[in-house]
Amino acid sequence: MPDKSLSSETSPAEPPKRKRALPVLAKKRAPDSQPEREIFARNLRKARIDAGLSQRELAAVTGIAQAHISELENAMHNVCIDTMVKLAQAVRKPLFQMFQP
Repeated sequence: MPDKSLSSETSPAEPPKRKRALPVLAKKRAPDSQPEREIFARNLRKARIDAGLSQRELAAVTGIAQAHISELENAMHNVCIDTMVKLAQAVRKPLFQMFQP
């Protein structure tokens, strides 16, 4: 009597289903994102572009990682005052202007 448990349950034409290595995450944002963070992020990006700097060039000038600058420009992180001062100086803007809507 042939053993039915050894029979193939999937047909050879169907490839096996692949598992994802990492789950797909929605766009990451800081919890309870404050309007000031988003204003700073928008103004930082505009000031950087006006200064003619890429994120990579700004990273080289400030010593802040390019990925972190990207996250700051997307309002994904809180930013400390020392970092804000460094960034404002690098794009040649007074810090208070970085908070004007």
